[in-house]
Amino acid sequence: MKVRAVVAMAGLVVICSLWSCSGVQNSRLAQVPAVSNQPEPEKQDQRPPDMGLRERVITEDELEALAEKDADLNLDTCRNILARLNTKANRYVSDDIRKERPLKVPCDFSAYKHWTPLPSHIPEILRTPRFILIAKDIPFLGWYEKGELKGDTYICVGKKWDMTTAGMYKVEDKHADHYSRSYPNSFGEPAWMPWSLRIYGTVYIHAGDITKGYCSPGCIVLPLQTAEDLYQWAPVGTPVLVLDSLEDLKSALRNGAKPVALKN
Repeated sequence: MKVRAVVAMAGLVVICSLWSCSGVQNSRLAQVPAVSNQPEPEKQDQRPPDMGLRERVITEDELEALAEKDADLNLDTCRNILARLNTKANRYVSDDIRKERPLKVPCDFSAYKHWTPLPSHIPEILRTPRFILIAKDIPFLGWYEKGELKGDTYICVGKKWDMTTAGMYKVEDKHADHYSRSYPNSFGEPAWMPWSLRIYGTVYIHAGDITKGYCSPGCIVLPLQTAEDLYQWAPVGTPVLVLDSLEDLKSALRNGAKPVALKN
């Protein structure tokens, strides 16, 4: 009997021991979080911005609603984004909105707060203190300091493709209050071309009215404030590269169009 009792007691101890281990394992398993198919909140914020565009009518009410949701998207910012995407001055954008004309509209305005179609860095011009890049196909102009983009703007170039000729040029001279000797304004008087930078012949970079991307007789036309900023920034001798297509940039710089490094 004593032997049987000892055996029974040992069996009970083993059973209790196994039960106890089982209990610990179950306790640990209970602490493992359940698998969820929903993305974590922080991962949702890491999704790439929606850079999509739609051709559609947009209203002032929509822009005001955007401004209410995002303090960085006030009405002026939204109109500037639309101006850059549609290559026309803000007043024409406002006119299109009022008259319910279709525009290129971002699916997400926030994704275009700091958008530019130009490269932010051009390693081939690291030794060039100041450099102006014009891409006719976009059409956009950017200015660079030692290869880094410092500013950019939508522009208007020649009405016909060959009116603004691709090539490497430089700022030949500057005129803050220039009047054209070749082209009249709508009143038949010499056209006013403020903040002019002449790059070749009678072709200038200057301020003017931008109704669309291809609206000039050959000059490169900028919004007024941007043209003044560029005029103050660019000294005579600043290299200017005009491209038919932005895709030509590397080949143009590689095939002999590399600008001379100017002295500060």
